[in-house]
Amino acid sequence: MKNPIYKKNSNLFIIALLAVFALSTSCKKFLYEDPISQTYSEKFWTSEKSVNQASMAMYFQLRDCLRSEHSHFIFGDLTSDLFHCSYNSDWELDAVRASHNPPFFFSYVPYKEYALQDWSRYYKLIAQCNLILEQVPLMSDGLFTSADKKNSYIGEALFMRAYAYFYISRVWGDACYVSQTYNDVDYGNIPGIPRTPEADVLNYCKKDLLTASTYLDYNGGDPAAALRANKGTVYSLLSHIYAWQNQYDSTHIYCQKVMNEAGYTLESMDTYENIWSAEGSAENILVSPMTDNNTSGISETDGINFFGIFLKGTEIDNQRSNAWIIPKSWSWMWQAEDVRFSTMLQAVAEGNGDEAGFMLLKYTNFKYKDPGTKGNPYINNNLVLLRLSDIILLDAEAQASLGNLEEARNLLKITEERAGATTYLDPTDQYGMLDEIVMERGRELIGEGSWYYDLVRTEARQGWLASFGYTAERLSPANKGWCWPLNMKVLFPQNNKLTQNPYWAKNI
Repeated sequence: MKNPIYKKNSNLFIIALLAVFALSTSCKKFLYEDPISQTYSEKFWTSEKSVNQASMAMYFQLRDCLRSEHSHFIFGDLTSDLFHCSYNSDWELDAVRASHNPPFFFSYVPYKEYALQDWSRYYKLIAQCNLILEQVPLMSDGLFTSADKKNSYIGEALFMRAYAYFYISRVWGDACYVSQTYNDVDYGNIPGIPRTPEADVLNYCKKDLLTASTYLDYNGGDPAAALRANKGTVYSLLSHIYAWQNQYDSTHIYCQKVMNEAGYTLESMDTYENIWSAEGSAENILVSPMTDNNTSGISETDGINFFGIFLKGTEIDNQRSNAWIIPKSWSWMWQAEDVRFSTMLQAVAEGNGDEAGFMLLKYTNFKYKDPGTKGNPYINNNLVLLRLSDIILLDAEAQASLGNLEEARNLLKITEERAGATTYLDPTDQYGMLDEIVMERGRELIGEGSWYYDLVRTEARQGWLASFGYTAERLSPANKGWCWPLNMKVLFPQNNKLTQNPYWAKNI
């Protein structure tokens, strides 16, 4: 199946983006982004087709947020120390990875300021969500195929706003919470807004998601359905937010809903690569389309540039000479019997600035513009943001954290035994069980932009970041040194109540 929803709607990409930008007359503050022209608004919000265009633009904006300068992989993978990039391939990022010498000092500052220290692109996405949430309820039910369809667009926007704020919270900490749009009349008089405590932001997210769950239905199992939010997507995000807050009773409840009610099924190891392919998988819960199909705004060069950071040599048609490499020192994470070790990783020798280690092969679904000569290659992969194995392992973490170790072990066995690995055998050792779950999440979700957050979430109990070189000052809850700094040179003039993250206020 070739992403039917995506292909059907991809020709709306340019139209949808025009719809977004036509709503703007200027761009003064990242918090409020595009002021709304009331005249244009009255003409645009007149049909279900226009709402669908606005919703599609929302998903494309998310994709662009994640793709920007590889920030999704930098935030979630490179900083975990599971990947090392060579000085030759990206000298600004050479010291982003964990290090004892010096101790994880993030010498990228002030490099790559836009993608890593500027959250403005997420506020553009939030502005689009707020616009949909304000305009769609005002439209007559008769403009839609049904009242339920109208509500589904509201549910998708609620989900996407919650996803954006959760993403901001994990990367930069306290967000500036904005939940309304601004028109031409009042736009010049908008005051600055302080940062909202993370706990409050996440409570707003949970409220949005609970509302969204009443507007959306389950439609798991169809790979095409993973391209847009549904009830299973909503409950998956809720489970992650509760886990981030260490509220594991609720984490377990929503994980169970996804596992037992939503219709997703695990891919077998024989077809494991389907998870990331354009064809998709019944395991996928939320996918951001990254495949080239001429009208999507993604070209073969875009795909190679995005996923190609993990690849070099013959795996990328000799277009790259170095890559993000998993160093040999991490090989202890995998058992020899683990099929993922033999199929998802490829040994590479030291060379061109790369150390000896392993190359990740998740994103090697190549196609060619010239199949006969294998010329003009492009990567036919999508970016998986949520999938069933993630939720199973999150529930295992919840059960272990609650002291239900036998239940945690049974959940852990699901993904480990699929890969042919021997599961953790001691159901009486809570610390050991949690460590094994963290490692299994690293093995299963490697290169999917998530493991660093697992380390942050479990740091107080497991101490992985401290072992990587994080100082006590950085790990202090008051300092939030695991968060990224904000580019105050760019952002403060737009919002004079904005403050820097405490650790970086003292260390930049």
